[in-house]
Amino acid sequence: MMRQYWWGVENGKRKMAWLSWEKMALPKSMGGMGLKDMRAFNQALIAKQDWRLLDNPDSLCARLLRAKYYPHGNLLDIVFPASSSAVWKGIVHGLDLLKKGIIWRVGDGTLVKTWRDPWIPRGNYFRPVTPKRNCRFNWVVDFIDEHGAWNVQRLREHFWDLDVREILKIRTSPRSGQDFLAWLPEKSGMFTVWAAYRLAHETLLNLCASSNSPTGQRFVWQRIWGAKVPLKMRIMA
Repeated sequence: MMRQYWWGVENGKRKMAWLSWEKMALPKSMGGMGLKDMRAFNQALIAKQDWRLLDNPDSLCARLLRAKYYPHGNLLDIVFPASSSAVWKGIVHGLDLLKKGIIWRVGDGTLVKTWRDPWIPRGNYFRPVTPKRNCRFNWVVDFIDEHGAWNVQRLREHFWDLDVREILKIRTSPRSGQDFLAWLPEKSGMFTVWAAYRLAHETLLNLCASSNSPTGQRFVWQRIWGAKVPLKMRIMA
């Protein structure tokens, strides 16, 4: 890990303190230097390759990997063994990030698993919070009527009210269009490395946030960086 060191003297003793790269990579409004976190950026780049495998399942690369490693499964559901190769460990690393922002857009509901797949757009948890119990309806299509609208009665029978409210906000496809995967952090639904980097960096920002400022931003940092003084003085401050 890259670290920047600073030497000081306290009580006649020489001490060494260090400012970790995580702190340096924070935005300027949160007390950092606004530098790019290379580990988060690297994970975002790997996640882009995973997105290509999902977005283009008929490509030569995707078909080759599927035939060798998950011929009877799905890339999002497969569990990789601890003894997997370095390539597959990299894929898993990217998938860990991709799963945080990927979501199914409901069309006819035939491809979306009700209790396992992310398909309810809310907060950071895209699956139902209602326990499955003995529900026999395993696909979203089972909760859509013959006209392509939600079967409200069936939803209320098997989901808690907080889930029903969020599900009814989802627009179904009257023409029974096919379900597809989308990248939630972008309005277009298409994956971008910048949005993935922000998502990967989000955990670090949350750790540095305070109760008074949930986003971690403080007005004092904005005053420092906005001061009309030489840049080196702002950096020192």
